[in-house]
Amino acid sequence: MQRAMTLYLARYILPINRPPIEDGALFVREGRIGAIGRRKEVEVPAGTTVVDFGDAVLLPPLVNAHTHLELTHFPLWARNLGEIEDSRSFVDWVKKVIRIKRAVDPKQYAYSLDEGIRASMKAGTGAIGDILSWFPARSVYRTAPLFGRAFFETLGRDPERNRRILRTLKKILREGQAGQLELGVSPHSPYTLSAEYLEEIIDYARRQRVPLAIHLAESAEEVDFLRESRGSIATDLFAFVGWSDMVPPAPRRDPVSYLAERNGLHSDCLLVHGVQVEQPDCEKIAAAGASVVLCPRSNARLGVGKAPVADYLAAGVNLALGTDSRASSETLSVWDEIAFARSWFAQQSSASDLIRMATAGGARALGISGEIGALEPRMGAHFQVLSPPRLPELQKLDEFLCSAGRTAEVSHLYLRNREVLQTA
Repeated sequence: MQRAMTLYLARYILPINRPPIEDGALFVREGRIGAIGRRKEVEVPAGTTVVDFGDAVLLPPLVNAHTHLELTHFPLWARNLGEIEDSRSFVDWVKKVIRIKRAVDPKQYAYSLDEGIRASMKAGTGAIGDILSWFPARSVYRTAPLFGRAFFETLGRDPERNRRILRTLKKILREGQAGQLELGVSPHSPYTLSAEYLEEIIDYARRQRVPLAIHLAESAEEVDFLRESRGSIATDLFAFVGWSDMVPPAPRRDPVSYLAERNGLHSDCLLVHGVQVEQPDCEKIAAAGASVVLCPRSNARLGVGKAPVADYLAAGVNLALGTDSRASSETLSVWDEIAFARSWFAQQSSASDLIRMATAGGARALGISGEIGALEPRMGAHFQVLSPPRLPELQKLDEFLCSAGRTAEVSHLYLRNREVLQTA
């Protein structure tokens, strides 16, 4: 039963939008944050229930702003199909994903998605930007307590097939939500959709105020394709999927310009990866108010390069973190993503930058920053608790949180002032 008034105590509270608090207190009334501060400073009414987490860190849930939870069982599927060798290139990896997805009974996606939701919560994640390609599996979202957005993925170059898919998408999107998740569309990438289909989706999303997410500037192969209609995407991938006669004339554009010319660069279009960009691209993205989700573990594993985080930050781009899928990352833990990013980006970003990306940045990217992603009065009572064997000094807390091992220390996850880890 939800308590009407509760005071949560912990040695450290990390609000995100203000400095960390030692001997911290979080007062919750009717599911909303009423006050936050040092224990001796927070006044509470008589009858308030007190929950003391002791030597622990209380902070917002993490936001996994880009993931494909339906692929949580991908490593198992790959092993069962004998697909155990590492891919030699980005396009080889894409072909491997396609082969395995084609071989899987579609009913398995729902089980895989359900497991992905549970694994996410166990790792302290409270909000997701999930990509779904098997639309019937959306029923799994309806009982999940997670916040965020579910983006229905679409791709294709055949006009008739595209029209059928878009009709289906329009019908599904009228449902509005699935559980706590707002519904959106994910045109997969600039190279997997015809220019006409991409423009049609962008126009529909604009008119209906539907959020978008697109894989953009992920690899050098994508850049070659958009500039010259050549390279392994044009020759190898298109032949593999039966599109050999659909290679378009060379657009002669970089990925960001290509999307912008189709009116897709705006504040409600979430850009995923953003590896192959330069400083002027970062400035365009910032001016448009778009967010970028970084997936460093996936980028490293696929050998596609390193996102220019320093340029993004200098331009003022809102950044978030995502785990991508189990097809390219070892876990669905954003804590693991943070730990990897701390070394991967080295001097390009600070520990506090990464923590912000994984909380407030992710919430802003998914349009839920007024509800989750920080601990402030009037926001929802959503938080996680880490209970490590030993805590650092307060001034070293950010670096501690960006080091390996945090995933196993998640002891509590509260969403809407309810402990939800038991459902995970």
